[in-house]
Amino acid sequence: MDLDDDGRLKNIFWVDPHSRAAYQYFRNVVIFDTTYLTNRYGMPFAPFVGVNYYEQSILLEAGLISSKDTETFVWLFQTWLQCMHGIAPKTIITDQNRAIKNAIAIIFLESRHRFCLWHILKKVPEKLGCYGSYKTGMKTALMKCVYDTQTSEEFVNCWDQLISIYNLHENVWLQSLYTEHEHWTNLKEFVNQYDNALKKKFENENYGDFQSFNVTTPCISISPIENRYKDLYTNAKFRKVQHQLTGIIDLDPILLKSNVHAKTYLVEDEVRVEYFTKLVTHSMDFCEDDAVAKCSCGLFEMRGILCRHIFAIFKCNGIKTILDRYILDRWRKYIKRIYTLIHSSYDAGDQREDANRYSSLLNICYTMITCMASSKKHTEDATTKLNAMIDLYEVDQGPPSMTEKCLNVDGITK
Repeated sequence: MDLDDDGRLKNIFWVDPHSRAAYQYFRNVVIFDTTYLTNRYGMPFAPFVGVNYYEQSILLEAGLISSKDTETFVWLFQTWLQCMHGIAPKTIITDQNRAIKNAIAIIFLESRHRFCLWHILKKVPEKLGCYGSYKTGMKTALMKCVYDTQTSEEFVNCWDQLISIYNLHENVWLQSLYTEHEHWTNLKEFVNQYDNALKKKFENENYGDFQSFNVTTPCISISPIENRYKDLYTNAKFRKVQHQLTGIIDLDPILLKSNVHAKTYLVEDEVRVEYFTKLVTHSMDFCEDDAVAKCSCGLFEMRGILCRHIFAIFKCNGIKTILDRYILDRWRKYIKRIYTLIHSSYDAGDQREDANRYSSLLNICYTMITCMASSKKHTEDATTKLNAMIDLYEVDQGPPSMTEKCLNVDGITK
């Protein structure tokens, strides 16, 4: 809690053990939104939201703040870091707020900061609706500029045409947008009322676990690549992979150039966005030596699954197996994250047996630590015995659904 000079409450930050542990797995992208909800006293609700391995939003922590100035956000982010063992998010997405941007630059020095494009585009009617050409071409041109450019050069050219054609040189809002366009991102999340939302998210995640472990999504082909993803990924993510695999049918890659080790392909694909549909040409680089491919659409970098364009290139080159680098631990169903074993007040009444065992052992460990921490001799003795027990039980582990020790957010075992 943050108090003023008179001892009155200014700001509150809270996080439970379950969400604190979940953050260690899903900190690669965190959404921070102060625009959605305020309490009865007008204090903005400030949730930190991540995305779990079923692509469901997961509430990581939250605060109630008395104002939206830089000082308040600095306190909130510092408190967050203290609760999260000093580990900052890799990327944080916010609305276009100057005070938040300033605070992030002070506290999260290594984090990438991006603005939520949805929040930005919500302001378009207000900022541009007064122009006579807004509904007769300007809006469509702006949406094409935002959604239909793949490179920075294409965006700059498209933006210059927009400004020139509709005489928008003096529009201060558009000028500020362009200055910070590298901070845009199209990811958006909504957070429901905290208490009800968190309970519902627990239920959704438990249901996703049940579906992935008890219901099999059938393959639609005889591809060994598809079959491997079926065996490893959660059902929700596997269906996303299947969607990309079915898209191969409509593609006809063209070999642009080739040398001893690498090939470059072009493929024309139909892109559907909210306001229009058109054909876009993507380029792909493929290294024959290690079957590594990269596509200009950036789906793997953004969503963590290979695009249909790369799958089409694999098919052209007879690739039947998938590299481990394209299988992310984030989406695996047989890796149980430690945070799922931590009890929460939002858990259902019928607790899972592994969660109950985890809680029971944790209580025993707390008692043991309390008894021996004051003695160096006891601490050294317990450390030796505990490490021996860990070695024993790691050898005698059960099926791969057992909790892995520690994974980073990019899917690399530590």
